Amino acid sequence: MITSPDNQYVKEARSLSRKKERGLTGKYLIEGVRLVEEAVASAVSLAYCLYTARVSSLPRGRSLLEGLAAAGVDCLEVDERALATITETEQSQGIVAAASLTPADWEALLDVPAPFLLIVDGVQDPGNLGTIVRTAEAAGVTGVLLTPGVVDPYSPKVIRATMGALFRLPVATAPSAEGLASAMREREIALAVADARDGVPYYEAPWMKEGLAIVIGSEAHGPQPIWRERAGLLVRIPLAPPVESLNAAVASAVLLFEAARHRSVASKKGL
Repeated sequence: MITSPDNQYVKEARSLSRKKERGLTGKYLIEGVRLVEEAVASAVSLAYCLYTARVSSLPRGRSLLEGLAAAGVDCLEVDERALATITETEQSQGIVAAASLTPADWEALLDVPAPFLLIVDGVQDPGNLGTIVRTAEAAGVTGVLLTPGVVDPYSPKVIRATMGALFRLPVATAPSAEGLASAMREREIALAVADARDGVPYYEAPWMKEGLAIVIGSEAHGPQPIWRERAGLLVRIPLAPPVESLNAAVASAVLLFEAARHRSVASKKGL
């Protein structure tokens, strides 16, 4: 059993809370029984896992450890104090895993047939981004694209908020908003940009049926000006006063499911 917080595995796992270290090691951290289960079910490449006796004493935990071992993942027992130096949650579930960091190719996300994309611009809250990714998967989005400055999708807080969606839905960061907008124009992917003040009410909007990308900005500032300039459609969510805005996760849910509904109807009609 590993007891020292200075053990090489414990030290590396602890370092993965920092973006720089994730980049240097090519790994990110997954915490908790459910998320590790989701990672195994999604065939995520895991380098190793660290667990406590609390996990191995439970049937669900033993089953998970057996699945990890069968997948060839090194599973190392640590004591509670050592694990406590790694986890960010107040009450650890007794297991973490280090996963290989393999971001999607942002240009490849544009080249799928009839893409249904979400572009996230300026969102810096980890919980917001995680919920957005989870919502995007539920709405049938084919990929999520982030612009520079958006919170790192592989930070522990984002990972927890995605509830495993990040393991299945391609998420990539584009080198620049300008480059992404140009690449989408070249591929004739329509842009629908959320705007809190202008545009068509979302329930009246002529949603595009083929290649479509919805752009969501931060609640405080909205999308960068380039997105308004390149938009084929500006949409807004009418709000009852005195409410002036919705957070990015809520706004993305409203728009994504409305666009998905239109795409589903068009598909059934053969349009």
